[in-house]
Amino acid sequence: MANRKQHIITLAAEVVYRQGFKGTSVENVLDIAGVGKGNFYHYFRSKDDLGVAIIGELERWFESPVAEDIFSVTKSPAQRLHDFLAYLEEQRRRNNHGDPLANLLAELGNVEPFVKPLQAALNALIERLESIISEYALERGATVNARALARGIAAQIHGLSGFFKVDRDEAAFHDGLQRIETQLQLLVAAPEVPAPAPRMPSVPPSHLA
Repeated sequence: MANRKQHIITLAAEVVYRQGFKGTSVENVLDIAGVGKGNFYHYFRSKDDLGVAIIGELERWFESPVAEDIFSVTKSPAQRLHDFLAYLEEQRRRNNHGDPLANLLAELGNVEPFVKPLQAALNALIERLESIISEYALERGATVNARALARGIAAQIHGLSGFFKVDRDEAAFHDGLQRIETQLQLLVAAPEVPAPAPRMPSVPPSHLA
């Protein structure tokens, strides 16, 4: 029974990511999932209930085996970021409907009952990035606002994914993701140790007469 519910969520998500939540009808979901209305309403009280479940899957991905491998603490923070960006690039090249979370944030970010689930999914992303940045800064003896930098990187990822959805410029998308890594190196740098002030030569007392 649980597998049937997951089957509906997975296939419905594919439709929602392709044509938006508002552009997806219950009939679209029934067709692609191959279930009747009775089965659908057995698991979901409404289309909105299904939408909340789809958003929940985006949040849970950050604790999935794939995510655990990408963000494994056995890797350096720089490698974790690189692997995450490489994963995102592969996903967008394979199925370029834009970033699913970014799309839903734009469409439903101020619509109930989706606000809190979207906040939770976004927070899961930011927490992963914040952890990377905090450790990266610690390695370099730098002090940074890791949360703010994580939000900035999340915004860059979503923006680049939106551009790529429209222009299909693979080279620009790749370069943009690489630039995130370069920017992090520049933003999280060890503080410079100030050079010692030059010492004035001492003047023998006889020269002061």
